[in-house]
Amino acid sequence: MSEKRDVLYCNDYIEQRLGWSLANNTKINLDRLFTKASNIFIDSYVYPLLMDQTYVEEIQLTILTFSGENFPVVANIKISKDMDTFWSLFICVKRNKLFEELIQARERLEEQSKALLELATTDPLTGLVNRRELNNQAHRMLLQAERLNLKLTMLVIDIDYFKRVNDTFGHATGDKVLKCVSTIISAGRRNEDVVARFGGEEFVLLLSNANNIDAARIAENIRMSVEKTSMEGINITISIGIASINKEKRDSFDSLFSRSDAALLEAKNSGRNKIVVSNNDQSISQLTI
Repeated sequence: MSEKRDVLYCNDYIEQRLGWSLANNTKINLDRLFTKASNIFIDSYVYPLLMDQTYVEEIQLTILTFSGENFPVVANIKISKDMDTFWSLFICVKRNKLFEELIQARERLEEQSKALLELATTDPLTGLVNRRELNNQAHRMLLQAERLNLKLTMLVIDIDYFKRVNDTFGHATGDKVLKCVSTIISAGRRNEDVVARFGGEEFVLLLSNANNIDAARIAENIRMSVEKTSMEGINITISIGIASINKEKRDSFDSLFSRSDAALLEAKNSGRNKIVVSNNDQSISQLTI
């Protein structure tokens, strides 16, 4: 191709494929071989790059036949010292289809990755985050609370006499009870709070920027809602242990859970269907609303 961008020579295959003829010294200009969009790309990108690096590789363009049909090509281009350009064109009529297939494959991979992430972080029965993801999110919330000087309170919630439900009514009914309780706990959560199924019939609710008093009110609303709800014709109650972070001792998830769980145990031992609050000095007190 000359400096004026006239085609000086092309092989027989390209001539036949495009329908253009160079017989009788007929001149074909570059802009007649490509679509308008490709010509803009050639002017703005291809030739400036050729001037700088003398070659361009793997450029996708759209070429025009004499009859006006267009199809994609991949071009490798070099420029000589005399400013002649040499074009190698690889016709790829199925390239667009390949791109579509690659995009579809990427979308499928993204969907699969999302599904795998949900499996890794979510309890399949209740849809709540699982124990492992609770640890991850609790760690983040503890760091945030320390950095921003915020309060953070944990509720450990356990269904009273749940083994009796499974033994009497079967595990299918027990699963329905678990899902119902998880829905009630989730109903009162804010966007910044985390609700998790810790294991079995035990749940954890992490309240961001909430002290024991705030948490006690939320806990009582949850306790009363469960007590008033008939699940599969069964009356269910829950016990709740509460603890807030001790900033002087720089609580970890394990230490915060340990104090919440100790408060829960006290609620169980003192008759169940109760809320017990753990103070930062390790003492516990039964809540009176």
